[in-house]
Amino acid sequence: MEFEQKKRAIEAGLKPFLSGDSLAYALQIWETRYAQEPTFALQGFTSELCDSLTLTMPRARILMLQSLIRALNNLPVSAPGADAKTSAAPSPAPNNDAVKVCVLLLDTLIRSLPRTDGEALRQYLLTHLTQLRQPEPVRNALRDWLSRKQTISISIAEPVLTQWVNLAYVALCESLGPVRADQTLHKAIMQVETVTAGAGFPVRQLL
Repeated sequence: MEFEQKKRAIEAGLKPFLSGDSLAYALQIWETRYAQEPTFALQGFTSELCDSLTLTMPRARILMLQSLIRALNNLPVSAPGADAKTSAAPSPAPNNDAVKVCVLLLDTLIRSLPRTDGEALRQYLLTHLTQLRQPEPVRNALRDWLSRKQTISISIAEPVLTQWVNLAYVALCESLGPVRADQTLHKAIMQVETVTAGAGFPVRQLL
């Protein structure tokens, strides 16, 4: 993801909450401290902003975090000018390590929660699949796994898998709050790293 493209997404995510000098100040903080960090560092960014700008309501932090993640998820995954027909049909890749690791991470997250919370997370991911803005075969593959645990047997671009994990993180923030969401995600990542030690695709590459 190009720096300027990501910066525009961050700006779009902040605009519902900040404007003028406050927005410029927030973008400066992001450029200086968070531009090279993974998506989940945005919790630290929003916490720093809310503390600096005296936005003390916990809900404000959650809403800002959600807005930023959704803005990043709305960035196009395909390269500009890519042939629409080419991207419409994903190529088969039954042994796609990135897909396997992503599925393992999400399954670990769902199973780590109490049954009602795990089901709520699964339903959230199902409901928000359209946010991924992917061809129907990709959405169907993700939907089939979420609904029936059907194996995903097509290739899915790594940025799409990252967006899928981001959606799960947004859902966790909404239901658990950012602090517990981070703890839950960190625990799941550690479990997946143990299981996939020595595998070809590191789970943290999805963050």
